[in-house]
Amino acid sequence: METKEAAAAEQLQQQQLEQEQEREQWRGAVEAALPSTPASAAWPHIASFCALHRYLPGIDVCELAAGDDGRPGCVRYVASLAPAPAAGGAGREVASWAREELLEIDGGARRLAYAVVGSSMGFGRYVASMAVVADEDESAAAGCRLVWAFECDPVQGWSLDGLLGYLDGGVKAIAARIEEAEAAAGAPAGGDVVATA
Repeated sequence: METKEAAAAEQLQQQQLEQEQEREQWRGAVEAALPSTPASAAWPHIASFCALHRYLPGIDVCELAAGDDGRPGCVRYVASLAPAPAAGGAGREVASWAREELLEIDGGARRLAYAVVGSSMGFGRYVASMAVVADEDESAAAGCRLVWAFECDPVQGWSLDGLLGYLDGGVKAIAARIEEAEAAAGAPAGGDVVATA
């Protein structure tokens, strides 16, 4: 009889522990509009997994660390560098870094998912996705939205609101840089075209 009671008590403890851990998970999503860029044009920028440094301010390095770029299982190394030292200093040192594994990429759905597999920023378990969502007006000229969603363990040294604020600023900056890149790609070579009569 005692064994059944002990097993039941242990099972109850385990369930309570799992419920507590689930409550401690952080989840959220942020998004930004790209009013001038169709989803089909924005997606290649996001799908370039090892090009994050081109779009996210503060990321100075983004390079392939393992696997084949753009294939699930590949790992990118991202880093932010400390400001340049005073005159005569040696170079910029890494201020923070992360290794991120591409979990899945779906070109049809315009979505990728990745996980932080190591970092200097206090992350434990962190899984996120970035999706390019077409505006409801399905015309070719319609814009799109970037949606950055995540689920993670609480991050040491951060609050959930602080993380959401950081990601919100990041997704807006990524959207702005993609819009700039697309505008530059569509601009005529040599600057403005002047019509003459």
